[in-house]
Amino acid sequence: MNKDGDVLSKNAKEKKMKKKITTILLTICLLLLAMGCSDSSRAESDSNKKETANSTAKEPQSEVKETEEEEETQPDVNPETMERIKYNTYVELNNYMVEVLENLDNYYLVVEYADEFAFVPDSNLPYKHNIYSLNPEIIDEALAMVEMEPEFPEMDELVVEIAEPMRNLMEAFSLISDSYDFSENQYAKAKEYHASIQANVDQFEELAYLFMDELEIIATERVLAAEQEMLDDGLHIIYNSSHAITVVEQILNECYAQGIYDDNIIELDLTNIRPLYEELVTTAENYEKAVNDPNQLMLESLAGDPINSMKSLVQSVEWMIKIVDEQRPISDPGSEALGGIIHIEEVLSRCIDQYNSSFAE
Repeated sequence: MNKDGDVLSKNAKEKKMKKKITTILLTICLLLLAMGCSDSSRAESDSNKKETANSTAKEPQSEVKETEEEEETQPDVNPETMERIKYNTYVELNNYMVEVLENLDNYYLVVEYADEFAFVPDSNLPYKHNIYSLNPEIIDEALAMVEMEPEFPEMDELVVEIAEPMRNLMEAFSLISDSYDFSENQYAKAKEYHASIQANVDQFEELAYLFMDELEIIATERVLAAEQEMLDDGLHIIYNSSHAITVVEQILNECYAQGIYDDNIIELDLTNIRPLYEELVTTAENYEKAVNDPNQLMLESLAGDPINSMKSLVQSVEWMIKIVDEQRPISDPGSEALGGIIHIEEVLSRCIDQYNSSFAE
């Protein structure tokens, strides 16, 4: 549904898909530096956060995680490390943007998108439905990075512009999450929160999607470079693992770009997807060959098959193509139907988790 409680408009659906791309695709090179992730105060305040895009970030083995202790003993941060720190801070900011968008989606399932506070008729959902608190500290960290070298011109500017509306939304949602007497005095507090949300939502959404676009460009470049390095080093298991994930991401990206999701999947144009599927099949075959080679396993310090969902990943795309070829609509597009885009996303997420567990320690 859209903010008015009706069927999603084409524009709203495209925005929702863009957010899905962000969750799965845009954090593929994330290094979880201790500067942002080991801070106990933030971890404590974010203890009720739902799973974020961070948990599905695909991390190239060739990049090294830095620790707070190393940073303290090396006050003069070299340019390469500084670039990684800045990039990772922007990735984390991106992930918080996704969570703010999730809060907005859930909020407008219950409250009408209008200047005056009012509940969506017959929503049957409680106020605070799936709303959770978010710590705005990441905004301050990102603002501190703006003046740091190297420059990310477009993203640097967007960070400055989005800081205020994003902070206002995060604070409003934290107040909603922590409120228990919002119905008192004719929903006076709820009206106050709503006014703040309405004043910031449009500007935030516009800037967030622009930021995501810019980050996607940089993330894609990093993955390509990392995969080439894997190939150059003869690491065929990790390379094919990574590349299979990359190809499926490209397949999903093509679906999203066409405005296709499970409810209209039979409208999908397979012209650009078929060659990607063939590339995926070849990549999976190369992966199987490499993972069954004891010498290759020894070279990459592996005891066995690190991505046991590889066959399921290929099969999920195969099923989607079959559904489109047979023009067979998905009867329940909101569920994880075999051959649906949601199903591909879920299998892909499992593969990324396995990749991280095996290669991103």
